[in-house]
Amino acid sequence: MLLYLTTELLLRIGLSFLGYSFWKPSDRILTNYYPQLTDIVTQPISKQDAKKDILILGGSVVSTPWSHLEQRLDTLLRPAFPTGTEFQFYNVAAAGHTSADNLQKYKLLTDQRFDLVIYYEAINENRANNIPAEFFRSDYSHMKWYNDLNLLLSHTEINITVLPYVVHLISQRIGDKWSGKVYIDHENVDMVYKKYGGNIKTASSFRNNLAGIIELAQHRDEKLLLLSYASYFPEGVALTGEEADMQHFAGCNYASPVSIWGEAEYVAKGIQVHNNELRKLVTQYHPFYLDLEKKMPREPSFFCDVCHLNEPGAQYFSRQLAEHIIDQGLLK
Repeated sequence: MLLYLTTELLLRIGLSFLGYSFWKPSDRILTNYYPQLTDIVTQPISKQDAKKDILILGGSVVSTPWSHLEQRLDTLLRPAFPTGTEFQFYNVAAAGHTSADNLQKYKLLTDQRFDLVIYYEAINENRANNIPAEFFRSDYSHMKWYNDLNLLLSHTEINITVLPYVVHLISQRIGDKWSGKVYIDHENVDMVYKKYGGNIKTASSFRNNLAGIIELAQHRDEKLLLLSYASYFPEGVALTGEEADMQHFAGCNYASPVSIWGEAEYVAKGIQVHNNELRKLVTQYHPFYLDLEKKMPREPSFFCDVCHLNEPGAQYFSRQLAEHIIDQGLLK
């Protein structure tokens, strides 16, 4: 027993030097992966009060730094509701996050109940396609981010004892080293592998993750609004990811080259595949739905790059979303 306790103590000290909490190492999920949730998981969010609580899930397009979507919606929704109605937005959308991240974030909000959950993301998934089919994993564990996250999530006992987690972690690192396993990045694309991106291997993963979000919303009795994904790929233009691409867009201060997701034609294909999967789920589960892909004009004056919106684009996006929420009575 003394040996076990000593080992446990030393391992916790070692992990603390790597950024884990000594007393609650499971908090690594928040501090390292989903800091957007840190101030939310302890809040008593309920549908039973007069306040309208809205959760926003997605990637960078609807994240606070890129869109300030929550501020726009607050302004647009207020005139349609009685004076004094309070809206509280929880925007946990983040750059690079996929359906897998958004499902996990939603799962982690176990004690919170929202009046409305909004989901908008279908492009980041494409990075996972840039790998030979034999190395692709449906849980995206061929990407280091998800491999390490999944390992951490699998050890529910970690706050009681870190020993099984550390043994698993070390054995995996040794195995990876021995086998020469190569992981791909969840934020960028390895140019060696981008030729494999045309095989959209993420369709079933996207569908299953989104189905998980839908089923969880149904179980929690929360209204869920799914949005199809809007993008702009200039017709007749072969985007390369180089600076010259920007002449075909609105000329924003910040823009993302298409190459961070892969080859342009494959990225466009992937978005379409994911949108089609989303529409199938809408038919199957009947969540609330806004076909934003059809609503958003495909105009360069609205887009900073293939997916991010400039000020006029963000205004149009927000108006369409707010009008839909009001027309469908989603916050009544």
